[in-house]
Amino acid sequence: MNDATESSDNAAIRERVRQAIEMTREERYEQALEIFETQLPVLTEGDIQDRRIAASAFSYYGVCVAMVKRRYADAVNYCNVSLKANFMDADHRANLAMIFLERNEREKAIETLNEGLRLQPRNRQIQKIFREIGRRRPPVIRFLPRDNPINVWLGRRRYEREKRSGGR
Repeated sequence: MNDATESSDNAAIRERVRQAIEMTREERYEQALEIFETQLPVLTEGDIQDRRIAASAFSYYGVCVAMVKRRYADAVNYCNVSLKANFMDADHRANLAMIFLERNEREKAIETLNEGLRLQPRNRQIQKIFREIGRRRPPVIRFLPRDNPINVWLGRRRYEREKRSGGR
């Protein structure tokens, strides 16, 4: 195969992967999964030069596997592959957090989202997930446990006061 053909093949693969990533972001998981399953074998053969594309593909493929096939362990593994390849990409952490949320592991999800925010404080995907799931405020008296009756009572008062005043 000559260089021009190989380059156009790589461009076509990159475009299909980009489409599948966009479909995943739009929560069109089944359609994205079909594309990923045809393109991932090509990506793993090493023909494509940009490893970031492969890392993103595995991250978003993991989300699709979790949402469609409910194979959570595999999905987490795919996201971990993407994190190893591109550790600083906060979107990979957001994808991993979505998988944790899907399998009802909220604490792990929040920890993963917070790691992503440390890398990229204004990441849209992470901010969107936090808006959807909500964030707990710290206890009023931080050295007491959250479920301490004093913290519960003070927390309710704080909430009522903020609600009356129109926000935080």
